Amino acid sequence: MGHIVPFAPRSLRGYPNATEALDPAETLLLLGVRGWVRDVRRAVNPMLRLEESMARVGIPAAAASLDMFMRVIARTARRPVELGCPHCPRLTTDEQRLLHAARLAQGRDSWLAEEALQQGLLSNVGAEFALGPLQGLGEMFLTVGLHLSPRPLVDLMDIDSAGITPWLPPLPIRH
Repeated sequence: MGHIVPFAPRSLRGYPNATEALDPAETLLLLGVRGWVRDVRRAVNPMLRLEESMARVGIPAAAASLDMFMRVIARTARRPVELGCPHCPRLTTDEQRLLHAARLAQGRDSWLAEEALQQGLLSNVGAEFALGPLQGLGEMFLTVGLHLSPRPLVDLMDIDSAGITPWLPPLPIRH
């Protein structure tokens, strides 16, 4: 009997599943993203909180980049994006993907960052538009010593290590 492998987004192996394992730059970015969503849902201007939190680390202008990045995501996502509440201890797959894209953008791997955003998350045009604000955010983080950690990624679907045997449907028999 074969296994059915869902086409839903999978965790990025190499990224933690818990927020406590994030570095300071990742934590700041994740809290900014989660807080932005919470504020928008409550019909509160997210810029007020973003400016305050980014000013605390010395980069108040980063608030505009994060706000634009999130607006692009909100308008161009191919499906509902799963983001936790600000105090949730778990990371969603979508949050892992956003952190990964941000790390790639900060490391000047723009085309890889764009590709990471396109993989089941944003439209091609959306990923292209999201890249500018994400790169700006990454550069501002660097000015205050906030480096997004490179993480050794394993393929998103490493079938062999997961103990799953691929299943192919039988070919139709021709008479």
